[in-house]
Amino acid sequence: MDTATEFGLLGPLLVRRGEVTLPVTAGKQRAVLAALLLSADRAVSLDELTEVLWGAAPPPSARVSVQNHVMRLRRALGAGARIRTHPHGYEIRLDESELDVSRFEAHLAAARAAARAGSWGTAAERARAGLALWRGEPLADVEFDLLAARAIPRLSELRLQAVETRIDADLHLGRHREVIGELRPLVGAHPLRERLHGLL
Repeated sequence: MDTATEFGLLGPLLVRRGEVTLPVTAGKQRAVLAALLLSADRAVSLDELTEVLWGAAPPPSARVSVQNHVMRLRRALGAGARIRTHPHGYEIRLDESELDVSRFEAHLAAARAAARAGSWGTAAERARAGLALWRGEPLADVEFDLLAARAIPRLSELRLQAVETRIDADLHLGRHREVIGELRPLVGAHPLRERLHGLL
């Protein structure tokens, strides 16, 4: 497995090997890759991929089209062994460190654990490290409504939780002046979010 490849969903879709960005240009091809990455190390059925691309009314050629997109992805990524074929679909195999979503979730879990233990410096540091992985809105350039509806709300919620964890840690560290200016617009943007009100 090529551990030097980085996959990014926390912003525009990104595939990078070292300093080189690998081209995944076609819209449907990008959506197939995003769907596989969101279910990394789990088989995604042809039916699921077909629904992502065409909704409830796929064309008769949908299955062949999905197979062609996967074939082109393998070629673009040099990932023949990475994208595995299953009887009814496909699976992308990743090391946890290769996907920004996985790294972000690991940082958030560590930040929460540190906060529970009262290790506020570690909590702030790990939450910051997770938030630094974000490059914009998740899946920003993958324009497929079903995929967006499934993934974006969960990822956006986790991002807000990381912000809240980091602000809470900063407050415990006495950084009130630094966070007050950040909290006011956050409360305005999320008026029903009780934890932000409590932190403010």
